[in-house]
Amino acid sequence: MYHVPVDVDDPLSSAPDAGPPVWLSGTILTFLNKVVFPTLWLTVMAWVPIWVFVTRGRISITHGWGFIVLFAVASTVVMMWLTVHLQLVGYHGRELLIANYWREARVPFDQVAAVEPVWWYRSRLVRIRFKRPTAFGSSVYYLPKWGPLRGMFSKPEEELKRVIWSGLM
Repeated sequence: MYHVPVDVDDPLSSAPDAGPPVWLSGTILTFLNKVVFPTLWLTVMAWVPIWVFVTRGRISITHGWGFIVLFAVASTVVMMWLTVHLQLVGYHGRELLIANYWREARVPFDQVAAVEPVWWYRSRLVRIRFKRPTAFGSSVYYLPKWGPLRGMFSKPEEELKRVIWSGLM
């Protein structure tokens, strides 16, 4: 599990409790979708043209395969966009914790504009929009723990909404 150090004596911290952070993201699911799958996909996307060039002596798209090549390139763009925006998300006290494998940020709950399901991956991917840009941009996405299974029976974004807006009302 990803660990965020919390300084309880820090006067600038809005985290009132000294307990560990609560992570809403599925650690394994996020790692697979942020690191493993894109690496495998890019490897295949790089080796296919190399293999075609080595075996044929040139790269050409056979008639009827243009749509498949276009679909693969478009899928790569979508996958890379999602990989960049997919983060580990949790909370500690009155702060939202956002992290990837290189950096982390704390965003006070009052800076969260919306927590919503993503229409094209409903109940399995959650978008968080902010009032002002953060170190991770104006919005981030996270895959909830047990998202593929849990998403069939519940709305994972409701947990974060409840935590954020329970203290602001």
